Amino acid sequence: MTTLQTVALNCAKQLGRADAAGLAIIDLESEIREQVGESVKFYNRKPWGLTEVRGAELVTVANQTWYSTIDLTTGSGNQEVSGRSTASADDILDIIYARQDVGPSGLNEPIYEMKYSRFERLFEGSTPGSNPTHYTRFAGQIGIWPTPDSAYTLYMSVAIKPPVPTVTTDTSVWFDEAQELIEAATCKRISAKYLRDDDLARRFEILEQDAASGLNTEYVYKRTTGRLTPHD
Repeated sequence: MTTLQTVALNCAKQLGRADAAGLAIIDLESEIREQVGESVKFYNRKPWGLTEVRGAELVTVANQTWYSTIDLTTGSGNQEVSGRSTASADDILDIIYARQDVGPSGLNEPIYEMKYSRFERLFEGSTPGSNPTHYTRFAGQIGIWPTPDSAYTLYMSVAIKPPVPTVTTDTSVWFDEAQELIEAATCKRISAKYLRDDDLARRFEILEQDAASGLNTEYVYKRTTGRLTPHD
């Protein structure tokens, strides 16, 4: 798998900041690595196909309404999720589907999203406890309605931010699935912030936009039928 070191070195080569053999970064090494992380952070703010994870879990606690983490260990998707047993709920970009495993009927039963304002109104004057039927999201947490009266396993398919690489040996789904995008975005940032070369920054911006457009087109095709919806 591609590492932060490889991506940073590729950026250094494109910026003329690597040695003649193209084996080492000779200038702006720490800045390039930092801006690789900033590029990942930027694109992490929007859901993409490569950020989707199917089969994450939230295990409820009796009498606890709000939850700050979910377990991705049992999930699967493009990004590496093994060991991410305490992924922050604040990093969830979208909950695409949720269900309670083994509900009151003995079957898996879907739970539904609820507006936060309605969620709070339901608690006014009461503290109900039962099996979950709805959820909401607010302030980086997931709220469960009714307040669980026991431990329930909730299955969730989500779009969630991948970790931001910081160490040279760190890998990322962004490097595996969209390396050209992250390299172009990083080179644009270095050109603008440190080299103060606006023309060079614009050239890398064009490459970045082309790569982002291709990734977005792929995501749209994966999430839709590919057909236009008729309208008046």
